[in-house]
Amino acid sequence: MRILLDVMGGDLPPHELIKGGISAGRRHGIDITFSGDPSAITAALAQHREKVGGKYDILPSRTVIRMDDAPVKSVREKPDSSLIVGLEAVRDGQADAFVSPGNTGAIVAGSIFRLGRCPDIPRPGILVTLPTLGGRDLYVIDVGANSDTSPEQLFHFALMGLTYARDVAGIDAPIAGLLNIGTEKGKGNKLISDAFEMLEASPLPFAGNVEAHQLLTDRPVDVVVSDGFVGNVFLKAVEGGISAVTGLLKNTIRGRVLAMLGALLMSGSFARVKGTLSYRRRGGAPLLGVNGVVVIAHGRSDAEAIESAIEVACRQVRADLPAQFAQGASVWGPHGS
Repeated sequence: MRILLDVMGGDLPPHELIKGGISAGRRHGIDITFSGDPSAITAALAQHREKVGGKYDILPSRTVIRMDDAPVKSVREKPDSSLIVGLEAVRDGQADAFVSPGNTGAIVAGSIFRLGRCPDIPRPGILVTLPTLGGRDLYVIDVGANSDTSPEQLFHFALMGLTYARDVAGIDAPIAGLLNIGTEKGKGNKLISDAFEMLEASPLPFAGNVEAHQLLTDRPVDVVVSDGFVGNVFLKAVEGGISAVTGLLKNTIRGRVLAMLGALLMSGSFARVKGTLSYRRRGGAPLLGVNGVVVIAHGRSDAEAIESAIEVACRQVRADLPAQFAQGASVWGPHGS
Protein backbone atom coordinates (compact mmCIF):
# COMPACT_ATOMS: atom_id res chain seq x y z
CA MET A 1 0.00 0.00 0.00
CA ARG A 2 1.25 3.47 -0.88
CA ILE A 3 -0.16 6.63 0.70
CA LEU A 4 0.38 10.08 -0.85
CA LEU A 5 0.95 12.79 1.78
CA ASP A 6 0.77 16.48 0.84
CA VAL A 7 3.30 18.17 3.14
CA MET A 8 3.00 21.77 1.90
CA GLY A 9 -0.54 22.97 2.59
CA GLY A 10 -0.80 22.75 6.38
CA ASP A 11 -0.12 25.28 9.11
CA LEU A 12 3.04 23.51 10.30
CA PRO A 13 6.28 23.17 8.30
CA PRO A 14 6.88 20.16 6.02
CA HIS A 15 9.41 18.45 8.30
CA GLU A 16 6.75 18.03 11.03
CA LEU A 17 4.32 16.38 8.61
CA ILE A 18 7.06 14.20 7.15
CA LYS A 19 7.89 13.02 10.65
CA GLY A 20 4.31 11.75 10.94
CA GLY A 21 4.53 10.08 7.55
CA ILE A 22 7.73 8.29 8.50
CA SER A 23 6.19 7.09 11.74
CA ALA A 24 3.12 5.79 9.90
CA GLY A 25 5.29 4.03 7.34
CA ARG A 26 7.23 2.26 10.06
CA ARG A 27 4.22 1.33 12.16
CA HIS A 28 1.98 0.04 9.38
CA GLY A 29 4.58 -1.28 6.97
CA ILE A 30 3.35 0.92 4.14
CA ASP A 31 5.05 3.08 1.51
CA ILE A 32 4.72 6.86 1.70
CA THR A 33 5.12 9.37 -1.12
CA PHE A 34 5.60 12.96 0.00
CA SER A 35 4.21 15.63 -2.31
CA GLY A 36 5.91 19.01 -2.13
CA ASP A 37 9.22 20.85 -2.30
CA PRO A 38 11.90 18.19 -3.06
CA SER A 39 14.68 19.98 -1.17
CA ALA A 40 12.59 20.33 2.00
CA ILE A 41 11.49 16.70 1.84
CA THR A 42 15.00 15.38 1.19
CA ALA A 43 16.37 17.40 4.12
CA ALA A 44 13.64 16.10 6.44
CA LEU A 45 14.25 12.49 5.42
CA ALA A 46 17.99 12.92 5.98
CA GLN A 47 17.29 14.35 9.42
CA HIS A 48 15.44 11.14 10.30
CA ARG A 49 18.10 9.03 8.55
CA GLU A 50 15.67 7.86 5.91
CA LYS A 51 16.49 7.57 2.22
CA VAL A 52 14.43 8.30 -0.86
CA GLY A 53 13.40 5.13 -2.66
CA GLY A 54 11.82 1.99 -1.33
CA LYS A 55 9.48 2.92 1.49
CA TYR A 56 9.67 6.70 0.96
CA ASP A 57 9.48 8.63 -2.28
CA ILE A 58 9.11 12.24 -3.43
CA LEU A 59 6.55 13.71 -5.83
CA PRO A 60 7.92 17.16 -6.73
CA SER A 61 5.65 20.20 -6.94
CA ARG A 62 6.29 23.85 -7.74
CA THR A 63 3.53 25.74 -5.98
CA VAL A 64 1.33 25.55 -2.88
CA ILE A 65 -2.40 26.12 -2.43
CA ARG A 66 -2.64 28.25 0.69
CA MET A 67 -5.36 28.20 3.33
CA ASP A 68 -6.69 31.57 2.21
CA ASP A 69 -6.71 30.76 -1.52
CA ALA A 70 -10.08 30.60 -3.28
CA PRO A 71 -10.69 26.83 -3.64
CA VAL A 72 -11.95 26.45 -7.21
CA LYS A 73 -9.77 29.25 -8.58
CA SER A 74 -6.61 27.85 -6.97
CA VAL A 75 -7.33 24.34 -8.26
CA ARG A 76 -7.57 25.71 -11.79
CA GLU A 77 -4.64 28.13 -11.58
CA LYS A 78 -2.19 25.95 -9.63
CA PRO A 79 -2.13 22.58 -11.43
CA ASP A 80 1.49 22.08 -10.32
CA SER A 81 0.69 22.47 -6.61
CA SER A 82 1.44 19.70 -4.10
CA LEU A 83 -2.29 19.16 -3.62
CA ILE A 84 -3.17 18.72 -7.30
CA VAL A 85 -0.17 16.60 -8.34
CA GLY A 86 -0.90 14.40 -5.30
CA LEU A 87 -4.51 13.85 -6.33
CA GLU A 88 -3.40 13.11 -9.88
CA ALA A 89 -1.02 10.46 -8.57
CA VAL A 90 -3.97 8.71 -6.92
CA ARG A 91 -6.01 9.05 -10.10
CA ASP A 92 -3.20 7.52 -12.16
CA GLY A 93 -2.74 4.57 -9.81
CA GLN A 94 0.60 5.70 -8.38
CA ALA A 95 -0.86 5.81 -4.86
CA ASP A 96 -3.78 4.20 -3.05
CA ALA A 97 -4.87 7.22 -1.01
CA PHE A 98 -4.31 10.95 -0.59
CA VAL A 99 -3.88 12.70 2.78
CA SER A 100 -3.57 16.46 3.23
CA PRO A 101 -3.93 19.05 6.02
CA GLY A 102 -4.45 21.73 3.39
CA ASN A 103 -7.26 23.99 2.21
CA THR A 104 -10.46 21.95 2.70
CA GLY A 105 -12.38 23.62 -0.12
CA ALA A 106 -9.49 23.06 -2.52
CA ILE A 107 -9.22 19.41 -1.51
CA VAL A 108 -12.94 18.93 -2.18
CA ALA A 109 -12.85 20.79 -5.51
CA GLY A 110 -9.60 19.14 -6.59
CA SER A 111 -10.91 15.69 -5.72
CA ILE A 112 -14.05 16.22 -7.78
CA PHE A 113 -12.15 17.65 -10.77
CA ARG A 114 -9.25 15.17 -10.75
CA LEU A 115 -10.77 11.96 -9.33
CA GLY A 116 -14.43 12.38 -10.22
CA ARG A 117 -17.39 11.15 -8.20
CA CYS A 118 -18.28 7.55 -7.46
CA PRO A 119 -20.94 6.18 -9.82
CA ASP A 120 -24.46 7.25 -8.77
CA ILE A 121 -23.15 9.41 -5.91
CA PRO A 122 -24.37 12.95 -6.68
CA ARG A 123 -22.05 14.79 -4.28
CA PRO A 124 -19.26 13.87 -1.89
CA GLY A 125 -19.53 14.49 1.83
CA ILE A 126 -17.02 15.04 4.62
CA LEU A 127 -17.37 12.64 7.54
CA VAL A 128 -16.03 13.37 11.03
CA THR A 129 -15.67 11.17 14.08
CA LEU A 130 -16.77 12.54 17.46
CA PRO A 131 -16.35 11.04 20.93
CA THR A 132 -19.42 10.42 23.08
CA LEU A 133 -20.06 10.11 26.79
CA GLY A 134 -20.52 6.36 26.51
CA GLY A 135 -17.16 5.86 24.85
CA ARG A 136 -18.37 4.84 21.39
CA ASP A 137 -17.58 7.16 18.50
CA LEU A 138 -20.26 8.99 16.54
CA TYR A 139 -19.99 9.62 12.78
CA VAL A 140 -21.39 12.80 11.22
CA ILE A 141 -21.74 13.49 7.47
CA ASP A 142 -21.69 16.11 5.83
CA VAL A 143 -19.77 18.76 7.79
CA GLY A 144 -18.75 21.18 5.08
CA ALA A 145 -18.37 19.82 1.56
CA ASN A 146 -21.79 21.16 0.49
CA SER A 147 -23.74 24.20 1.65
CA ASP A 148 -26.87 23.44 -0.38
CA THR A 149 -28.16 19.90 -0.76
CA SER A 150 -31.17 17.95 -1.96
CA PRO A 151 -33.06 15.09 -0.27
CA GLU A 152 -31.37 12.67 -2.67
CA GLN A 153 -27.96 13.91 -1.59
CA LEU A 154 -28.85 13.50 2.09
CA PHE A 155 -29.94 9.96 1.29
CA HIS A 156 -26.54 9.24 -0.25
CA PHE A 157 -24.77 10.81 2.74
CA ALA A 158 -26.63 8.27 4.88
CA LEU A 159 -25.62 5.46 2.54
CA MET A 160 -21.95 6.46 2.65
CA GLY A 161 -21.90 7.10 6.40
CA LEU A 162 -23.50 3.75 7.17
CA THR A 163 -21.11 1.94 4.84
CA TYR A 164 -18.14 3.63 6.50
CA ALA A 165 -19.44 2.75 9.97
CA ARG A 166 -19.87 -0.88 8.96
CA ASP A 167 -16.83 -1.53 6.76
CA VAL A 168 -14.24 0.79 8.31
CA ALA A 169 -15.35 1.33 11.91
CA GLY A 170 -16.49 -2.28 12.29
CA ILE A 171 -20.01 -1.60 13.62
CA ASP A 172 -22.07 -4.71 12.85
CA ALA A 173 -25.46 -3.10 12.33
CA PRO A 174 -25.08 0.69 12.20
CA ILE A 175 -28.13 2.95 12.29
CA ALA A 176 -28.50 6.45 10.84
CA GLY A 177 -30.44 9.46 12.09
CA LEU A 178 -31.31 12.78 10.46
CA LEU A 179 -30.15 15.90 12.32
CA ASN A 180 -33.21 18.03 13.01
CA ILE A 181 -34.77 20.51 15.46
CA GLY A 182 -36.96 17.78 16.97
CA THR A 183 -37.34 14.02 16.93
CA GLU A 184 -40.96 13.95 15.78
CA LYS A 185 -41.78 13.10 12.19
CA GLY A 186 -42.71 16.23 10.26
CA LYS A 187 -40.32 18.53 12.10
CA GLY A 188 -37.91 20.75 10.21
CA ASN A 189 -37.90 22.40 6.80
CA LYS A 190 -38.97 20.89 3.48
CA LEU A 191 -35.49 19.53 2.75
CA ILE A 192 -35.40 17.55 5.97
CA SER A 193 -39.02 16.45 5.66
CA ASP A 194 -38.48 15.13 2.14
CA ALA A 195 -35.22 13.45 3.14
CA PHE A 196 -36.99 11.80 6.07
CA GLU A 197 -39.62 10.31 3.74
CA MET A 198 -36.94 9.04 1.36
CA LEU A 199 -34.85 7.46 4.12
CA GLU A 200 -37.87 5.93 5.83
CA ALA A 201 -38.95 4.25 2.59
CA SER A 202 -35.45 2.98 1.78
CA PRO A 203 -33.73 -0.27 2.84
CA LEU A 204 -31.22 1.73 4.87
CA PRO A 205 -31.41 1.27 8.67
CA PHE A 206 -32.94 4.62 9.69
CA ALA A 207 -34.00 5.63 13.20
CA GLY A 208 -35.65 8.95 12.31
CA ASN A 209 -34.80 12.45 13.48
CA VAL A 210 -32.18 13.20 16.14
CA GLU A 211 -31.44 16.43 18.02
CA ALA A 212 -28.00 17.95 18.49
CA HIS A 213 -28.13 18.09 22.30
CA GLN A 214 -28.52 14.31 22.65
CA LEU A 215 -25.86 13.13 20.24
CA LEU A 216 -22.77 13.14 22.47
CA THR A 217 -24.62 12.05 25.61
CA ASP A 218 -27.29 9.54 24.59
CA ARG A 219 -25.76 8.60 21.21
CA PRO A 220 -29.12 7.50 19.76
CA VAL A 221 -27.60 6.47 16.42
CA ASP A 222 -24.24 5.57 14.91
CA VAL A 223 -24.36 7.93 11.93
CA VAL A 224 -25.79 11.47 11.87
CA VAL A 225 -26.83 12.83 8.48
CA SER A 226 -26.87 16.56 7.76
CA ASP A 227 -26.37 19.06 4.98
CA GLY A 228 -22.89 20.58 5.01
CA PHE A 229 -23.97 24.00 6.29
CA VAL A 230 -25.80 22.73 9.37
CA GLY A 231 -23.23 19.99 9.93
CA ASN A 232 -20.38 22.48 9.92
CA VAL A 233 -22.19 24.76 12.37
CA PHE A 234 -22.84 21.77 14.64
CA LEU A 235 -19.21 20.66 14.50
CA LYS A 236 -17.87 24.12 15.31
CA ALA A 237 -20.39 24.52 18.11
CA VAL A 238 -19.16 21.26 19.64
CA GLU A 239 -15.53 22.35 19.32
CA GLY A 240 -16.34 25.75 20.82
CA GLY A 241 -18.33 24.19 23.65
CA ILE A 242 -15.44 21.94 24.58
CA SER A 243 -13.05 24.91 24.62
CA ALA A 244 -15.50 26.96 26.70
CA VAL A 245 -15.94 24.23 29.32
CA THR A 246 -12.17 23.75 29.53
CA GLY A 247 -11.70 27.48 30.01
CA LEU A 248 -14.38 27.66 32.70
CA LEU A 249 -12.73 24.83 34.63
CA LYS A 250 -9.36 26.57 34.49
CA ASN A 251 -10.84 29.87 35.65
CA THR A 252 -12.69 28.16 38.50
CA ILE A 253 -9.61 26.31 39.70
CA ARG A 254 -7.11 29.17 39.34
CA GLY A 255 -6.25 30.87 42.65
CA ARG A 256 -8.16 28.45 44.89
CA VAL A 257 -5.93 26.20 46.94
CA LEU A 258 -8.41 23.35 47.51
CA ALA A 259 -9.54 23.44 43.90
CA MET A 260 -5.94 23.35 42.70
CA LEU A 261 -5.22 20.41 44.99
CA GLY A 262 -8.25 18.58 43.64
CA ALA A 263 -7.19 19.32 40.08
CA LEU A 264 -3.74 17.93 40.83
CA LEU A 265 -5.26 14.71 42.13
CA MET A 266 -7.45 14.47 39.02
CA SER A 267 -4.71 15.40 36.54
CA GLY A 268 -4.64 11.87 35.15
CA SER A 269 -8.38 11.95 34.45
CA PHE A 270 -8.11 15.38 32.82
CA ALA A 271 -5.29 14.09 30.61
CA ARG A 272 -7.38 11.12 29.48
CA VAL A 273 -10.33 13.37 28.64
CA LYS A 274 -8.06 15.74 26.72
CA GLY A 275 -6.65 12.80 24.77
CA THR A 276 -10.15 11.56 23.93
CA LEU A 277 -11.18 14.94 22.56
CA SER A 278 -7.92 15.71 20.76
CA TYR A 279 -8.05 15.90 16.95
CA ARG A 280 -4.52 14.47 16.96
CA ARG A 281 -5.84 11.05 17.94
CA ARG A 282 -9.09 11.13 15.97
CA GLY A 283 -7.43 11.02 12.57
CA GLY A 284 -8.52 12.93 9.53
CA ALA A 285 -11.94 13.45 8.01
CA PRO A 286 -12.64 11.19 5.02
CA LEU A 287 -14.08 12.81 1.91
CA LEU A 288 -16.57 10.14 0.89
CA GLY A 289 -18.10 9.87 -2.55
CA VAL A 290 -15.12 10.67 -4.78
CA ASN A 291 -13.52 7.98 -6.91
CA GLY A 292 -10.56 7.42 -4.62
CA VAL A 293 -9.57 7.54 -0.97
CA VAL A 294 -9.09 11.12 0.27
CA VAL A 295 -8.55 12.11 3.90
CA ILE A 296 -8.60 15.74 5.06
CA ALA A 297 -6.41 16.27 8.11
CA HIS A 298 -6.75 19.22 10.48
CA GLY A 299 -4.90 22.32 9.29
CA ARG A 300 -2.91 22.41 12.55
CA SER A 301 -1.94 18.74 12.26
CA ASP A 302 1.39 17.80 13.81
CA ALA A 303 3.24 14.51 13.33
CA GLU A 304 0.89 12.60 15.63
CA ALA A 305 -2.22 13.87 13.85
CA ILE A 306 -0.75 13.06 10.42
CA GLU A 307 0.08 9.53 11.51
CA SER A 308 -3.50 9.12 12.70
CA ALA A 309 -4.90 10.49 9.43
CA ILE A 310 -2.78 8.05 7.43
CA GLU A 311 -4.16 5.21 9.55
CA VAL A 312 -7.69 6.34 8.63
CA ALA A 313 -6.69 6.27 4.96
CA CYS A 314 -5.25 2.77 5.28
CA ARG A 315 -8.48 1.43 6.77
CA GLN A 316 -10.47 2.90 3.89
CA VAL A 317 -8.17 1.41 1.27
CA ARG A 318 -8.58 -2.03 2.82
CA ALA A 319 -12.38 -1.64 2.90
CA ASP A 320 -12.50 -0.56 -0.78
CA LEU A 321 -15.25 1.96 0.00
CA PRO A 322 -15.76 3.38 -3.52
CA ALA A 323 -16.70 -0.11 -4.72
CA GLN A 324 -19.17 -0.48 -1.86
CA PHE A 325 -20.76 2.90 -2.63
CA ALA A 326 -21.19 1.87 -6.25
CA GLN A 327 -23.44 -0.98 -5.14
CA GLY A 328 -25.77 1.55 -3.55
CA ALA A 329 -28.56 0.65 -1.15
CA SER A 330 -28.71 -2.89 -2.56
CA VAL A 331 -25.92 -3.94 -0.18
CA TRP A 332 -28.23 -3.31 2.77
CA GLY A 333 -30.89 -5.77 3.90
CA PRO A 334 -34.58 -5.14 4.50
CA HIS A 335 -35.56 -1.88 6.19
CA GLY A 336 -34.64 -1.87 9.86
CA SER A 337 -32.26 -4.83 9.66
